[in-house]
Order: sequence, then C-alpha cells, then structure tokens
Amino acid sequence: MKRITSILAAFLLMAGMAAAQEISLRVMSMNIRMGGEYADYKSAPFSELIREFDPDIVCCQEVDYKSARNGGYDWLGNVAMETGMFPYYASRPYGSGEFGVAILSRYPFFKAEKIISEIEGENEDRPTGWIYINLPDGNTVRVASVHLALQSSQNTTRHIADINSSLFAEDEATPCLLVGDFNADEGSGPIDYATMKRWQDIGKGTGKTIPADKPTRRLDYVMGYPKGKWSSTDYKVISRPDLSDHCFIVADVVCSPD
Repeated sequence: MKRITSILAAFLLMAGMAAAQEISLRVMSMNIRMGGEYADYKSAPFSELIREFDPDIVCCQEVDYKSARNGGYDWLGNVAMETGMFPYYASRPYGSGEFGVAILSRYPFFKAEKIISEIEGENEDRPTGWIYINLPDGNTVRVASVHLALQSSQNTTRHIADINSSLFAEDEATPCLLVGDFNADEGSGPIDYATMKRWQDIGKGTGKTIPADKPTRRLDYVMGYPKGKWSSTDYKVISRPDLSDHCFIVADVVCSPD
C-alpha cells in the first residue's frame, strides 16, 4: 500500500510539474467573409496564407459548408487537406448547407464542444466552438473560435456572458484562448465586460482590423484565460483585401505558469 501511495504521489508531482510548464502557441484568426466570397469561395488562397505563417491553431469565422452560396463546397475540409491540419466545425443550418465558425489545429484534439447562442434582438443564432488540445510538451489548452452578436453592444455583451457560462460551467482550470471577430471596438462596453470578468486582451493596442484595405476599427481579438498569465512575443495584423474585409491576425502567445 505504501508503494502504491508513493507511486501515486510521484505521479501527481510529475503532473503538477507538467501543468506548471509554459505554453507557447502561434494562433491565427481569419474572418473569411461570407464563406470566402472574395476568393470565389475557394480554399487554396487561404491555405496558402496559412502555410506561409505556419500557425499551431487557426480560428475561422463565417465558414460555409456545402451551401448554395458556395456551390456545395466543403471549404474547411479542403483547407484541412491542403494544410495537413485537424479541423473542427461548429455550425448552424444555413439554406441547403451550414454556416458557422471553425478551428484548425496542428495537433490532434481529444474533445470538442459547441453552443448555439440565441440572443434576443439578433437576426441569426450564433455558434461558438472549442476544442481541447494535448500539446507535445504534455500541456493541455482549450481554444474557442467566436463570432459575436452585432446588433447592439448589449447583445454583444449578452453573447459573451452566454459563452462564459458554457465555457466555465465545468472547467475553470484549463488555460483557454478566445479568438475571432468580437464585433466590438477596443474600449467598448463588450470588451470592457470581457476583460473585467474573465479574459485578457493579449493583443491590446496592436492595431485596427477592419476594413482590410484601410483599417479604422479593431473588431478581431485574441484573448486568453486566466487573466494576467498571457503575453505575446509577436503580434501581426495581416491585410489581405483580396481575401476578406477583415484583416487577419497572427500572434505568438505565451501562457506563463503560476
């Protein structure tokens, strides 16, 4: 019995040491604009850009799946094949197909979840999806792709609250990234709410993201939980007006241990 207890204690100590290791990731955010309409709904131009920056994780918004709009095309499946990444799609019905947010991961994920938020006063329900990833160093990180409500700042705030409620209902321990189109300006009520309650704006002050040709507003964010643990060693805003009305983000982020 003492031997078993000693082995268990050693295991827990090793697990604690692994959990205390620094997490480093390159994350990319891409609002592809109405299923990729600027690129004629094709995946190749987006895949080429992803390969250029070689991220660990890509969070995409406004992704169509076999819709009438994109001609029955599996955009995410094709990007996954072209980049060698693992895909996850969180969607709602859209016409003859689906529409939603997506995540691409360099590493296999062992758990995936989604919610569909019904916000009063919005003209559409909005999916949010997240995955749990085991990193090669033994750490676990959760990554969520979001496209927040836009009809009013109150609706956007309600949407953040709904996401928080689901994300943290059973798990407040795993480090988490919340990435995507927040439909809220820096310093606005929804962003103040997000950063007051749970989240750290990792890219604060890094630049505007829309419109892509001459950005005047910042709507796209990389946020981290828990607050105060995240930093960025490099944070780029990528302008590709041939691909989207949003700029894309490429960020090297670090979560430091306690």
